[in-house]
Parts: sequence; C-alpha cells; structure tokens
Amino acid sequence: MITKFGKRFISSYLAGTTVSPTKDLAFGIDSTAVQSNGNDTRLGFEFYRIPVSFGSIDIQTDVSGNSTYSIVYQATIPQDVSGIIKEIGLYPGLKSSINNYDSKFIADFENNLMWFKSDGANPELAATTTSGIVPRVGSYFSKVGVSPSQSMEFVCSYSGLDLSGYTASDSLSLAYNQENTNLDSIVFRFYSSDSSYYSATFAGAASVTDTNKIAKVLFSSLVANNAYADLTSIIKIGVVITAKSSGQAVVYLDALRIDDEDTFDANFGLISRSVVSPIEKIAGKPVDIEYRINLGF
Repeated sequence: MITKFGKRFISSYLAGTTVSPTKDLAFGIDSTAVQSNGNDTRLGFEFYRIPVSFGSIDIQTDVSGNSTYSIVYQATIPQDVSGIIKEIGLYPGLKSSINNYDSKFIADFENNLMWFKSDGANPELAATTTSGIVPRVGSYFSKVGVSPSQSMEFVCSYSGLDLSGYTASDSLSLAYNQENTNLDSIVFRFYSSDSSYYSATFAGAASVTDTNKIAKVLFSSLVANNAYADLTSIIKIGVVITAKSSGQAVVYLDALRIDDEDTFDANFGLISRSVVSPIEKIAGKPVDIEYRINLGF
C-alpha cells in the first residue's frame, strides 16, 4: 500500500521538488493490517532500518499487450541483526529538517546483564517462553517472575537521553510477552536522579489469548514522583513489574521505543507499508530483502 504521504512524495518527484534521492527500508514486528485508505504514517513497531542499496523498475507485459509496472528496492540486513519481521516500510533517506525528538528505539532486553536489581541480580535470559514463543526483537527475552502482590525493579544506566521535547501526543510502545493474567502492571521509570523520575504505566492484559503484546501509552500519561523530576537528562531507566494477589506474574520483556506522533515534515514520511508473512531473521548471517511496489497505472 502506497500511503497518502507516498503519493505526495511521488508527485513531488515528478515535479522535480523531492529533496531525498535515497531511500531506507524499515522493518517492524507489528502485524496490524495496512490501512486501505493510505493513512498509515509509520510502522506499528519498528526495530531496524537500513539504506536501500539498489533500486530498479520491472515492467511485465502479457500476451494481450497489457503491462504492469513495479518499483523494486533491495537491501541487505546485516548478520548481527535478529528478529521476526512482520512489516516492512519504505522511507526517504534524508530529512529536510532536524528533529531531536524523533521516533527512536530505546532498548531491547536481550542483554540481561545491563539490567540490575538493588541487590545486583539480573533478570533471567530466555530464548523462548514456556510455550515456545521466540523474541520478536533480538534473540533473547529478559524473563521476570514476581511473587503475588509483590513488585520487582530492574534498572539500566542510560546517559544522554532527553525526553523533554516530546509532546503529549507522542507515545511509548512496549513489546513483551505475558505468560498469565497475574500481571498487574509494567511501569517504566525515567530517572533524572536516584530519587526523582517520571513513570509510564502499562497495565497488565486481562487475557493472554494473544500472549505477544505491543502496548502503547501516551506521553500525556507520564507522572512525576516529585517536583525535582526532569525529563531533560535521563541517567537511568527502571522497569517495575508488579503481580496481582492472584498468583505469580511471569513477563518476558522484548523491546521499548518512542514514537513521534505529531511532527509534520512535508518531505519525510512513510511512503509505503506492507504486512508480510513472518520472516525470521536469525543472527549470524546477512539476509537480502527485495521490496516491490506495484504501481496502479
């Protein structure tokens, strides 16, 4: 599907006003259907983006003389990247404006040694859930089990993160796996000091029919724990898992990202988005991707 921005971008190219001759392919884990009206503005949950290495056209003509026209983009995903690709998007390679508060990937959880409890312990590293589900971003989950009515926090140092320029309409998205319905909440704390932070709360799901979750909260829901909390300079990120009284909660943390939902750039946006049959990109070998856009004329 070519988006509304994509149609404007193609029109600008024909008019000779396009500022970006290069393209990027973006890869995500969300299988939400493409909007038929072209209103998609980003991938559902992007985890990797690379420049297009080669672009070409493909014209096919049948025996009746009817022709179809396609644009084909090729790129290679490096060997160190791993994940389950469920969506692919095409973007311009360059922006016409600088935005320090753009969409960005914050963290995956496959390096459990970066996250610590107050006693120095790390979360458990898990290649699959107990039901055999694999991570969608990276090769491992960080697995956390919490006793009934208890909370457990893990903290990761994170310098140079400035969240102050994001608006109330921007969002945080969390990819995770919830093993049962005993999860009360997952709370992320963005610390500006050891005792001051803003928190974002993801409520536990009431059903685990779809155990692979992508949850979203708006920046408008962030809450400061005291008057000294500051989003300008984040020094560490904490994640607090809280279980209900009904039993132990088991959570598999996958990835966290920020999405800029309201910045408008007339020359930059999602040109096209496709939802694909899952492609498992394993670490250790590169994978060539060919992305084809069929033109309806």
